[in-house]
Amino acid sequence: MWIRALLCIAMLAIAAGVALAARRDWTGSAACGTCHPQQLAAWQTTRHAMTRDRFPAKPEGRCLACHGTGEAPAGPAIAVEVGCEACHGAGAAYAEDDVMRNRPVARVLGLTDTSTPTARAAVCSQCHARQTRGTVFDSSAPVHPVKSVSR
Repeated sequence: MWIRALLCIAMLAIAAGVALAARRDWTGSAACGTCHPQQLAAWQTTRHAMTRDRFPAKPEGRCLACHGTGEAPAGPAIAVEVGCEACHGAGAAYAEDDVMRNRPVARVLGLTDTSTPTARAAVCSQCHARQTRGTVFDSSAPVHPVKSVSR
C-alpha cells in the first residue's frame, strides 16, 4: 500500500515539474551510451555535447540551467554539457535495461517523454524559448539523428 502511495506522490511531483533528483540520481551521458551507442555517437557531434567550449571558465549556475546537465540553477550541475539527462531526466532510477524496456514504469521513475514532436517541443522550449544568435529554433529537427547502417 505504501509503495502505491509513494508512486502516486512521485507521479504528481513529476507532473508538477518538481525536481526530485539528487547528485546520485544522475548517471552521465557515457552511462547512457553503454546501451544507446548510436545515439551517444550522434549526440557527441552536436552543439549540445560541445557546450563546454562556449565558456572560457566555469559558467555561473544561471547559465547551467540551459547549458548544463543537473539541477542548476537551484542545485549543482553534474556536467557542463546538454547531456542525455538534461532532456530525458536523471537516469539512475530508470537506466536498468528491464526498466527502460517498460516505458510506463520508466516514465514514472523519471524518464521524460520525448516520443512525440509536441513532447519534444515542450522539453526543448524550456531552454529554446527564444531565438539565439540569429537562428530560429526548429523543434521538429532531430536532436541526435542516428543514421541507419546499410548492409
